[in-house]
Amino acid sequence: MIHFKANLISNAGNSSKLSCLIIAIMGFIFLLTVLVNAEETIIPGNAEMEAGFVKLHNKRQIEKEFHLYATDAYRRMSDGEVIYFWGFTHARAYADVGEITTREERDAKLLPLNLPGDELRLKSGKNYVIALHNAGWYETEEHSGINNVAHTIHFHGLDLIPYVDGVPKLPYPAVYPGEVFRYLLTIPKDIEGSYMGHCHVDSTNHIMAGMYFPLIIEKKPNQIYGYEFDREYTIFLSEIDSEYMEMLRTLGHIRRGLDWKSNYFMINGRIFADNLKNPLSTVNDPRSRIVAYDGETVLIRLMAIGYDHIYAWHPHAHHGKTIGKDGRKLKSPYEHDTQLIGSGERYDILYKIPPATSKRVCLSCNIGPGISVAHDHNMKGMVSAGVYPHGAMTIFDIRSRNPENQK
Repeated sequence: MIHFKANLISNAGNSSKLSCLIIAIMGFIFLLTVLVNAEETIIPGNAEMEAGFVKLHNKRQIEKEFHLYATDAYRRMSDGEVIYFWGFTHARAYADVGEITTREERDAKLLPLNLPGDELRLKSGKNYVIALHNAGWYETEEHSGINNVAHTIHFHGLDLIPYVDGVPKLPYPAVYPGEVFRYLLTIPKDIEGSYMGHCHVDSTNHIMAGMYFPLIIEKKPNQIYGYEFDREYTIFLSEIDSEYMEMLRTLGHIRRGLDWKSNYFMINGRIFADNLKNPLSTVNDPRSRIVAYDGETVLIRLMAIGYDHIYAWHPHAHHGKTIGKDGRKLKSPYEHDTQLIGSGERYDILYKIPPATSKRVCLSCNIGPGISVAHDHNMKGMVSAGVYPHGAMTIFDIRSRNPENQK
């Protein structure tokens, strides 16, 4: 369980009430201080936590404030389909830019919406403020009612107290347009690994609409659970039903939720070949292309979220070693070429790329540079919009530091 530092003033007798009043005033001043640019309605948090974080703030022990904004957008896929979706975005440096009331203001102040949302990276043993702003919805039909939709953030995999767990009304309400809520997090020194954040209001619809992002906690750069690596990639597997997203845009809600049938299966929000570097494409996103050099160790942070699809992560030509699951070091790491993963799970997998000078044990064995694929081996996930291989697939690109060895 993550415990929050709340070193409250505790005096005996009649002074205790006065101390509580002072703490409450300090908490209110702190709220105004960290949200000076905001005109939103501030949803008050737990008094004890607020008081503890007031002290941390005064001691300059808050590592960073992240201001996330919930809103909507469209995404063009490589097959030409334009899909409506929701998500979390932010301003540059995750700054607080205050209340957003118009599309023009949103587009001017906030970065374009990504699917999944941009990665949050925290450090073990540090304190953080993560503020959720509801920036409103601007791409929907006016009669849809989406303008009154609320959101939260659930930090999936972190063992949190209810005040910051992101479940609406347990005990705090969700965040409606024009409101902001501050999640106060202290990360224990012994916690690291791969996590995710997602909305927990009407979870099925909101998650499937795109309200999720990777969350990374690290102790030291290029190290996890005592293992060292040279480079890392986050592979976030997810699915979407374009027909249901159009229903959400026009009606404001999803009907017949049990009939949800995803027709796009994605890696980091893109289908193949959107995730290839193509200068002629306006929609490609090469973040998912796994590039490494011979002799390196690569960490893959594998995570998934969705409705009912079970992914089977399978890189050709490479066996990996799973060293962690759901933010915990495995006592017995294991090697594999295919890793099953369901919604909400995270696996930390190391791939050791052999040096190009390694002795070849057989003529056909893979030991050197070259390009292979990595894909979902649940073959349904290889198809998007009825087309193969427009699904969850990417490139595993091994390069040589010696150009003469490059194939």
